[in-house]
Amino acid sequence: MLSFNQFHGRERGSVDLSGDIVSAILSARARSIMFIGGADTGKTTMAEAAVGLLSRKWRTGALDLDMGQSHIGPPTTLAWGVAKGGFNGWEGIKAEELYFTGSLSPPGNLLPSIAGARLLMDSALKRCEKLVIDTTGLITEPVGRIYKQYKIDILSPDIVIGIEKGDELGHILDAYRKQRRPRVIMVEASEHAVLKTVASRTEWRASKFREYFRGGRTFTVRLASVGLRYTGEVELEGLSGRLFSFRDALGRDMALGYIVGADLKKKKLIVRSPLKKGAPVASIMIGRASVQL
Repeated sequence: MLSFNQFHGRERGSVDLSGDIVSAILSARARSIMFIGGADTGKTTMAEAAVGLLSRKWRTGALDLDMGQSHIGPPTTLAWGVAKGGFNGWEGIKAEELYFTGSLSPPGNLLPSIAGARLLMDSALKRCEKLVIDTTGLITEPVGRIYKQYKIDILSPDIVIGIEKGDELGHILDAYRKQRRPRVIMVEASEHAVLKTVASRTEWRASKFREYFRGGRTFTVRLASVGLRYTGEVELEGLSGRLFSFRDALGRDMALGYIVGADLKKKKLIVRSPLKKGAPVASIMIGRASVQL
């Protein structure tokens, strides 16, 4: 069982999913549970454990908001999926919907990240009884505080579980200690959390991209036939390798692609993507991130 004590009006305990944490997330009033923590705190593993527990009883969705270390969708995307019976981890969840942010991290890209999170959450809660939300490890001051606090405001989760080493989340979560919603529960980061190097994170993303684009096809997109958007500044040069998303008439992301070549005078792009032939493309959204495959 967990042993909790009060700390600046917040609850603190061990990282295990037991005691008050289990009681809180199993409550019928708790439909949305958000996990917040820095890099290498075991945040994603703990969120995974919560999905496994909740999916035994309820139709449970998992919303992955970490566009740099995406487990459900490819890197640069937010995604959600349903945990099926016999849930065995994030990798076993099929993406129901994607939202392309165009970047591998939130800084300089906060609006697409928050807009996409809200749209996916609304969609997931229409189809799920419970929703577990995993977030990025960005918690540093000031951008981490602003990003996480406004994400909490926009998504309005029932419960926020903060995983920290020391008091590194205080500047973010102490602000909510007198509010009725969300309920904030703090736990210490596990000493068994796996530390990942920058190189290992980079290689992990590269392997995810290789897997996603394996079996894709190369074809031409004529810009006169689609709408064109950018997640950031409009850039007409240096597009080779740039990632983008194909969107349908409802603005939903169908598939990612990357630019092989561009001839803007003739208004055409040569791209590679797993997009199915004949898919009803209405627009493309060009991001800031690039790939080299």
